[in-house]
Amino acid sequence: MVGMSVLRSAAALAARLSPLKSGNNVANLLTRTIPRTDKVAVRWGHGKKMFLIKPSAFYDKRFLSLLRYYTLLTGIPMVIVVTTVNIYVGEAELVETPEDYEPEYWEYYKHPITRWIARTFYDSPVKDYEKMMAAIQIEKEKSDMRLTQLEVRRQMRTKGDGPWFHAETLDKELIDNSPKATPDH
Repeated sequence: MVGMSVLRSAAALAARLSPLKSGNNVANLLTRTIPRTDKVAVRWGHGKKMFLIKPSAFYDKRFLSLLRYYTLLTGIPMVIVVTTVNIYVGEAELVETPEDYEPEYWEYYKHPITRWIARTFYDSPVKDYEKMMAAIQIEKEKSDMRLTQLEVRRQMRTKGDGPWFHAETLDKELIDNSPKATPDH
């Protein structure tokens, strides 16, 4: 061990004394690296360059790829359905109707897809009207109940009836709390 370290330091000294000689010599074999003074390591040439940290584009690309996939997954069938309906069914036309016929609420729309959406997903105007009337009736009953409650409270106050009417109690200092000769039964 000691001999090897002495040989290594001797080889390094020899390499320092003759740095211009190159090739495979004993010093090159004994030392791992030979410091060379004839070649200067130049890094980052042509001005100052910096190590720029760039965010990964993996998630952006994945999002755009999935967006494109699901858009096409739903878009292509929708385009086919709309085109087929427009070609084969077409828009509604006005025709003479019998006098006793009352059209449904979705029959007022011109396009068949709009008719289907109105019939399937929306409530009829009659049902919407009834829901609004029910809400108005509930609010009217609430306001009537509030007015009745206010009138009851007013009547209770004027006639001295209710929780706020009470007889005044005696003063606490009039009570005798001293020990008595005979207990109260």
